[in-house]
Amino acid sequence: LLGLKTQRKLVPTRWSITAVDDTISKNLLKKIRYYPEISEILLFNSEYNGNHYEILLLPEKFSFEVIEAEASGSLWNQTNHISIMQDYEFFHGRKTYASEVTGGYYAVRFPLCEYLEKIKKQATAIFMRQVTEEYYAPLGVGILREITRQAFQNPPEKFNTIEEALQQAQTRLKIPISTYTDKSVLLKETGKQKRLNQWF
Repeated sequence: LLGLKTQRKLVPTRWSITAVDDTISKNLLKKIRYYPEISEILLFNSEYNGNHYEILLLPEKFSFEVIEAEASGSLWNQTNHISIMQDYEFFHGRKTYASEVTGGYYAVRFPLCEYLEKIKKQATAIFMRQVTEEYYAPLGVGILREITRQAFQNPPEKFNTIEEALQQAQTRLKIPISTYTDKSVLLKETGKQKRLNQWF
């Protein structure tokens, strides 16, 4: 059943789920990185049980960032302030494990790659997750994957500028949008901002 000791490794279930999410999305990215860039600024959103995503896709080479803002009183944040976690990768991918967002990072990258493969395009993607006090029981990273898939099943909102897209995202978020934009590496660092400024 388990095979030879040298051929099989037993790992906790949650690790194996993340390994599958990571492996499949990496394989999809081998093709996605050769696709043309999307031509418009797109915004998707979805929500379930206190987890809300605003997903911004920009007309750039593939890169990916997840910023999670957990409100006070939510499952993983029992402090009196908003807790922020963030992980990201540029065009050539990560070399280390996403240590802050952890499994949720790979869980949402997978459906993003499914969507980009479906439309045969690449894009820079910024995931803004809001976690409220309604999220009171751990449900696993699988729900994050399915929330993201649900978002990509709906037609995107289209915008001429990033500012317009962020203003629209703010209408659905309780947490200030600046919580995400002030933290975003893809918008502000490593030369990315200069190229993205054309969309402001």
